[in-house]
Amino acid sequence: MWLSRVSGRSRSALSRSPVDLDHFHTTTPALAGFASTVVQPATAPGEVNGRATRRFRVAALLTAAIALGGSFLATRPASAASTDANMVSAHGAPVLGSPIPGLTLPAVGIAATPSHAGYWVVASDGGVFAFGDAKFFGSTGNVPLVAPIVGLASTPSGNGYWLVANDGGVFAFGDAHFYGSLGGRPLAAPIAGIAPTSTGAGYRLVGNDGGVFAFGDAGYYGSAAAIHVSSPVTGIASSHAGHGYLLVSRDGGVFTYGDATFRGAPLDPSASPAVGIASSADGNGYVIVRSDGHVFAYGTLYRGDAAGIGAPPVVGIATGQSGYWIAHGATPPPIDLSGNPFLACTRHHESDSSGGYHAVSPGGTYRGAYQFSRSTWDNTARAAGRPDLVGVDPAQAAPADQDFLALQLYHWQGAAPWGGRCAGL
Repeated sequence: MWLSRVSGRSRSALSRSPVDLDHFHTTTPALAGFASTVVQPATAPGEVNGRATRRFRVAALLTAAIALGGSFLATRPASAASTDANMVSAHGAPVLGSPIPGLTLPAVGIAATPSHAGYWVVASDGGVFAFGDAKFFGSTGNVPLVAPIVGLASTPSGNGYWLVANDGGVFAFGDAHFYGSLGGRPLAAPIAGIAPTSTGAGYRLVGNDGGVFAFGDAGYYGSAAAIHVSSPVTGIASSHAGHGYLLVSRDGGVFTYGDATFRGAPLDPSASPAVGIASSADGNGYVIVRSDGHVFAYGTLYRGDAAGIGAPPVVGIATGQSGYWIAHGATPPPIDLSGNPFLACTRHHESDSSGGYHAVSPGGTYRGAYQFSRSTWDNTARAAGRPDLVGVDPAQAAPADQDFLALQLYHWQGAAPWGGRCAGL
């Protein structure tokens, strides 16, 4: 059971209801709309499905990004270690820059170019920031989305990339082609990341429950959902040849499928959450990073980490030719939010009479001062750039963290999650 838990060898897909969907594969681009997470309805002819939808919306989103400043091509160098929010620290890899200028929302992911001489950083609104030999091809910055962006993956040429939202919506830019998405489909758990195939003619998505979803020419080799992981899966990386993939869970467990090789795992449920995994440039190993900046290298050289430098929580890792880059998100300001009128009103109605910050609903579904469900808590933590809070029981989280995420959810979705009560305060 120990080996199975850590290495997660390939096993067949389960046949389950759509709500508990574990594995989904399609080669039909028309299955789900390119802009499945965009609020505005389609209006142009031929937008309802297929390639025409993707082409129209890529142009529209690119125009919006340029006009509204959603993304930029970065050229300013930055320190390899800084306490600024939304930064990138370099470890054995060249210092290329930082997404600090123009990035107002939390960074949520990082991906290396195929040459491993540059990288992109993506924010929760889909703003894309390019460094080194990475080029900017468009973004969803300043385009209203139903769900926040959680990851980015490069095409093999480096002349395009895909963004994925936590509802499974996929957005293609540059020479990236759209092969389908999960936007609009009921899922057992939010999507945590995306990884491309070696040909660029497909990609895989992974959910927090370990479910793997294959599109285009991506082969399906199994998933961690089949073994009911006890800790949320937080990242996915393709094997070097592209005929397999690796998953990492919050507790540091590693699961390998297809031709991916298991080389070790920093399994420790008591440690800060593992938030990213990346294959080494030579394909012989991989690196894993925790939200506190600790890095674990397997089959490749350890080049140091970002622990102890006073930087904000880590959101991902990308490998360079001689090391790796670590992306940091944004730490909320150290202020007391409990007196916010909306928060005070909501606590009064939701939990003051049933346990305050430790309140739990009779059925156990809603937890904490603001009665978060675990899925809403995790989604909000991701959108707010706080991967360290993903998987935390809302009723056991620090009051300041509960206040922060409740206010973030209010700014994101208004008072609707609480039935409209206390709106406008």
